[in-house]
Amino acid sequence: MNNNEKIKVAITAGIVSVILLILVIFLAVTTKKDAVDDDTKLSENITDYASFSEEGAGKVDDSAVLASSEDGADSASTSGSSEVMSYSEYVDSVAGSVSGNSFYETKAAVLRDVYNGLTFDKNAQLKEMMTYWEDGNMEAVRDLAHLERFEVMSYQLGGTDFFYYYGETNAEGKPNGKGIAVYANDQYYYGEWAEGVRSGNGTWVAFYPSYSRYVVTEHLYTGSWSADLPNGEGQEHYDYNAEYMNKQDFYLQNAIGTFKDGKYNGDMYIISVDKDDHSTEWYGKCIDGNWEQIINTTKDKNGKIPVLYEREDNKSYYYMTSEGSQNNGIDGMITGGSVAK
Repeated sequence: MNNNEKIKVAITAGIVSVILLILVIFLAVTTKKDAVDDDTKLSENITDYASFSEEGAGKVDDSAVLASSEDGADSASTSGSSEVMSYSEYVDSVAGSVSGNSFYETKAAVLRDVYNGLTFDKNAQLKEMMTYWEDGNMEAVRDLAHLERFEVMSYQLGGTDFFYYYGETNAEGKPNGKGIAVYANDQYYYGEWAEGVRSGNGTWVAFYPSYSRYVVTEHLYTGSWSADLPNGEGQEHYDYNAEYMNKQDFYLQNAIGTFKDGKYNGDMYIISVDKDDHSTEWYGKCIDGNWEQIINTTKDKNGKIPVLYEREDNKSYYYMTSEGSQNNGIDGMITGGSVAK
């Protein structure tokens, strides 16, 4: 190869490298923008369709009393409760799961049982996550929840309703005021507490592990609470992995309205989403978790009940079985319990 040919090869390689670099930068910027847009859309939905208003998050002073009396790092083990399902068993149990009768069946997030010997510091980690939550940086909260040191913290609570807590407490050491908690199954709550239970305004999230083969990637409720349950105005929200979605099921993305002890109660605004990321808006009425049949309608030939009608076409209905129309609300949420020491 003569010198001219070598120069041509070098120039060509340089041009290709520059094009690849530009492509990588474009993809990185686009991905980040999409993530920000997703959070913005969720915030806009809450503002537009749920009438509750959250007050600004007050910061907890570093000297605030912690509900946990233990200091330092905790060591993980895999002994756990006999009720905890192994990750391989979980994968087998959810593969190909189809509801077919109402909304897609929600299962609890299950973490891998591979954390033996991994240490964690629950107080330091919850304080770290709370800082981001106070700043409204949910992307950082998600990133932390998917780290092994956070997953093992939740895994240690598997099979129980105990929770680790960081934040303000009352004279008896119970959560009271503003605080954050982690439960089993990668569930978190940040918001207001009263006498040891979730009460006031707050947000609950179940994060599904990035290695999970389940269709749900995140399940969230934000709004009013009392007696440790969603009560009052609020919004339930789901994110899905399109790879595992099918054409048969009804995938709930948002349920906005009034909640009573975790169940839908009153006029509900529903947004569904399909495998191709197309959304549909619906209206319906649910009393104590039971969908009411739309007036002046009849059941279909299979006996299913019309319970939702489209916003853009009030003659287009969504039908559920009698069983599927009952007991609708936020599934999989761990309630009750007390602070783990």
